[in-house]
Amino acid sequence: MPGLLEQLDGAISDLLAGWNIYTSLITLSILGFVGWVVYDTADADTHPLLLARQAQASYVRQPRESAVFRSPETPHGYPLRTGLAVKPPGTPMYAAGKDGDLRDIWRRVTGEIPLERGATSSGTATIMTVYGKEEISEHKIDGITKEIAIVGQHLKDHGARRVAIYLPNSIEFLAAVFAGAFYGFTPILIPYNQPHPALVELLAKTGADALIAQAGSIPLADVIRGASGLHQIIWTVEKTSRHMDWSEVPEGIGGKIDVSVWHDLVQDQQDGAATLPKSTEKAPNVVFLWQEAVGKPAEIVEFTQQNLAAGVGSLITALPAAQRFSASDTFLPADAFTHSYSLCLTLAALFSHSTVIINSVAGPGVDLTLASRSIAPTVAVISAETAAKLHSTANTSALGGLKKFAHYYESRMLFAGRLPTDTVLTRLNAPTRVSIGTTPGKLRLLFVSERAGLNTPPLTSNDLSDLRIYTKARVVYALTAAKVAGAVAQTNVYDYRRGSTPSSKHSHFGVPLSSLEVKLKDTAQHKTTDDQSAGELVVTGSSVAGGDASLGIHATFRDDHTLAYV
Repeated sequence: MPGLLEQLDGAISDLLAGWNIYTSLITLSILGFVGWVVYDTADADTHPLLLARQAQASYVRQPRESAVFRSPETPHGYPLRTGLAVKPPGTPMYAAGKDGDLRDIWRRVTGEIPLERGATSSGTATIMTVYGKEEISEHKIDGITKEIAIVGQHLKDHGARRVAIYLPNSIEFLAAVFAGAFYGFTPILIPYNQPHPALVELLAKTGADALIAQAGSIPLADVIRGASGLHQIIWTVEKTSRHMDWSEVPEGIGGKIDVSVWHDLVQDQQDGAATLPKSTEKAPNVVFLWQEAVGKPAEIVEFTQQNLAAGVGSLITALPAAQRFSASDTFLPADAFTHSYSLCLTLAALFSHSTVIINSVAGPGVDLTLASRSIAPTVAVISAETAAKLHSTANTSALGGLKKFAHYYESRMLFAGRLPTDTVLTRLNAPTRVSIGTTPGKLRLLFVSERAGLNTPPLTSNDLSDLRIYTKARVVYALTAAKVAGAVAQTNVYDYRRGSTPSSKHSHFGVPLSSLEVKLKDTAQHKTTDDQSAGELVVTGSSVAGGDASLGIHATFRDDHTLAYV
């Protein structure tokens, strides 16, 4: 034993005798590497196997068709999601709930229908509007309910059946949509900023007999001459212009049309009760127009209330429980309400009692940094054009070598399946960020919509990965179509993978939502074989107008069972 101790003492003495600056550096490097491996090792946000095989395929397929693909939420053998699963007060926990419609969403907003057990809220949802650069106004829910009742009753008394809504994103837009459900008229949602001849043509083509529009946005005489079926107009007027008389009718058309002003109607009945009808009759449909750009030919699609309820419900449940909307979220719709994906996500936020902030600066290609400069959103929905502009702007400013190294480091974290978080390194040398909202870094979810068949800019998986780094948010990429309420499919919120697709190719779109199922029919150019599924995209389900539709686009399901363009 003493001999062993002496040998050990001698070995340590020899080691220390030969110690120098180089051995110190080597030792520190080894210890630093081991420490870094320990520090940088963490579990991925979701198990990689859940991303390796995402949608569920049917076990058999028909000739000249692919297998039928579904969301894992509603596997084959189970019914597709058909609505919101609304549970009125006193409903047992084990009850499935009813499908619901827009009226139930507003009753949830007012607190008449409570949130699910375990969710917390002040009792009602919160809706705010941004005016100009900095002015923000919060709307009282009771006041909005009164406006819905007054305007809805006014239109019903005047026999309106099909009411065109030609407004930018606004509280009046949402109130008019909800009024249609309560008072039995069909809202027709016309994208804003149409050329006047195109607007007149759309009013005539959709059979509108009433119009809600922003004062001064269209010449009344032209509308009356071109849309002879129109007999009722309600102007919405900004506060700065309410001193003018907007109810005047031009000479020569008096008696042919009734002109009212929104705020005058509300003020005249301000003392009335804000009660909405309790009718159990089926609520009317909602009409959307699908255009490549304003002024272009439009495809007219009429969604039933169940289509919309199923679309909203499937968007809510498509998110993991930890990422779903809650009362602590602030939601910014930076895309137009006339796009069903933006409107359905807004309804989902209201249904979850999130704070919804309305900005009239919304639509394809808007600048997200400007649209959010006076607020602090946690969730936002934008168009693919806006996402491409955001990515291009951030890419241009990422020039320095240190910034590129920081970007590479966070790209490695995404590749490992983890959303980057602030560390000592990022505080010393952060990658390029985009300034979204008054509290940068607060945004947690960014929804991006690809409008099928409308020549929108392609976003590759690398672009989406970059956007996650630039915004510090999880990005969801959705495929939307004219005849589908909400979305056809959208990516898993934890899918951070980068692919090798060319810059001219779109990233994949994840899995179908739980309200529909997808299959691919053979075409002359693309056919399904034992090795691949490809063809024309066909959707069936409760969120599809008419129950089923062929979308006219060529798609494929990849090896990981995610939907993508061919």
